[in-house]
Amino acid sequence: MRISKYYLQATLIPFLVTVGITAIFTIIENRQLSSQGLTQETAITTAILSSILYCLLLNVLCLTIFLCKLEVVKNSLLLTVLSWFLLPLSPALVIILKDFNYYLDIGLSSASGDLLYLAFLNGPLIVGLTWSFISYRKALASP
Repeated sequence: MRISKYYLQATLIPFLVTVGITAIFTIIENRQLSSQGLTQETAITTAILSSILYCLLLNVLCLTIFLCKLEVVKNSLLLTVLSWFLLPLSPALVIILKDFNYYLDIGLSSASGDLLYLAFLNGPLIVGLTWSFISYRKALASP
């Protein structure tokens, strides 16, 4: 069993899905943009590049999956869960909690687009990590 297979499951597919979904969402969200300082094309390009950079950062943080090559980590469910989820999900949780607290202060009605964007940015990674973790644990359990 190769850990790199699970790393690709956890990162590559979510990366492609996230970039695709955020590109579509950004185009739809910024169709009617009329700002003096920011053109529609600039806003869309900036949002797509930001999502790519954010996904690349999360993919780098997912490298802790390779700690499962160590026997002590592989044999402990707790250490496996921590190496799989702790570092990759930390930035997502911090951003989501910070934004959620901010919107609780000013009113949730203005947060719908931003929180949806955060869900699109982080949802595929969470699903990908969970899916690859379950696949990895099943492969460990089978002889």
